[in-house]
Amino acid sequence: MCLTTTIPSPCDSSSSSSYIPSNRSQNVNNNNGGGGSGGSPAFTSAFTKTPLLLRRKSSDSVSRPTDMLVCLMLVMLGFQASFFAYVYPVEDAGNSSLRPPNFVQSSMPLNNTKIQQASDDRDPLAWTNPWTGLNFKQYKNRTDEKIKSYRHKTSLSYTNTCEMPLYDGEFGYELAGMIPWAYHKSIHNDCKMKTRGRPGTKYLYYFSYHHSIEPAKPGRSQRESHRLPRESPLGETPHFGDDQFPTKADWTPPPYKQFFTRKNDIDVLESLDKPLLILSNKYTMEWSDGPTNHIPLETLWEILKFLTPRYHIVYNRFKDARLEDRLEAKIEKNGGVGPYGDKEMIKRFFPSVVFFEELSENLDTDDVNLLMFSLSATANKFISVQGGNSVVASFFGGTNVIHCVRGPEINYHSDHGGDFSYYHRFSNATIEVAKDAIKFCHAVKQHTALDKDDLDSLSRYCTGGEGGDVPSDDLSGVISTKKNR
Repeated sequence: MCLTTTIPSPCDSSSSSSYIPSNRSQNVNNNNGGGGSGGSPAFTSAFTKTPLLLRRKSSDSVSRPTDMLVCLMLVMLGFQASFFAYVYPVEDAGNSSLRPPNFVQSSMPLNNTKIQQASDDRDPLAWTNPWTGLNFKQYKNRTDEKIKSYRHKTSLSYTNTCEMPLYDGEFGYELAGMIPWAYHKSIHNDCKMKTRGRPGTKYLYYFSYHHSIEPAKPGRSQRESHRLPRESPLGETPHFGDDQFPTKADWTPPPYKQFFTRKNDIDVLESLDKPLLILSNKYTMEWSDGPTNHIPLETLWEILKFLTPRYHIVYNRFKDARLEDRLEAKIEKNGGVGPYGDKEMIKRFFPSVVFFEELSENLDTDDVNLLMFSLSATANKFISVQGGNSVVASFFGGTNVIHCVRGPEINYHSDHGGDFSYYHRFSNATIEVAKDAIKFCHAVKQHTALDKDDLDSLSRYCTGGEGGDVPSDDLSGVISTKKNR
């Protein structure tokens, strides 16, 4: 018996507009003059009106002499897609007998009728519209007006001025140690807060009466690796357990979720047919040992097989060269790291997952962070890995499941563990941390299951590379920090 799959062809005028090409790196027209060359993605700006689905489709401006060649190539790709449809199921959680070679197999059939499917068959990516084009531009303008109003009230209330030193260290350090310190002073010291920061920090200090952006000098990295100021309420390092946290220090995290929630938009949350989940990952040199704290490809596959029918997902493994730090510069100088293959896998098998760079293309550095904060304010579920993105994901409430193989965040110098044990203080979030990939996979699914049927089926998910399923209640290696009630 032969199993085949038919894909629409741009050569056929009757092709359905719901087709999502699995290769998102095709060049498309960009009315703003942006775009890539040499095979780089050429997505339209987030300030244009072009829907994300159209950005992924091939350009209609192919010259006539090349039309036949293009069509012939697409026909050949169609045969290839038929083969892959047989060997590699794409977001088909209901068929557990098909799986890609060398990937962890998911054995749970998807029979949950409560899982909502996309209501707009013509554009399954329409849910991204609030974060693209004029919608995002209007949100940015409203946010800027809120900041302007905040500063005006501050000017009427206070006459004294408080100043914060410039910090150009690691992004996670700034989020954990500097920003809560500055916010605490702004609300308790009865003063106009003046702050300084590197590019990308404008909205992080939304509460500041005056925030100035100070780029690094030419030839220098924007961020270096060094300690916090000695007078910081956390001291020179944020690496300690919750039992050692300075509870009486001048430290109050700003309410990012409250401030960046799109309250003036028309029922953004209700317009989503599925809840939003932010999945942050990384793949970079760590401690000169190569990539360590990334999600293994097999685990990422298992997680996405479970999540894609249940959630809209933004995948964030994004490096902005304009914010390059010293470690990233060292990686590039030494020739980088070996291939990971996460985005290629996602493009092929999970086309409904949206890459963060697809939404942030052509935004300036400050607007990139504004976009991430707006998305995070809408989500209640986060998946992250050790590093700065695990700190960001802990500032917006909900649940953050963190994968950490190595790092000071899990050094057990106290009865409560390392840094992760106090991450709930950033926003009263639930923090779950797992070192082992299989237990991390189970932790993700336990915290993202939609109902009891999902929970009852977890024992059949996340198989190990050496064979056999791991019982869903075998989470002895997982650190769990629940919300304060």
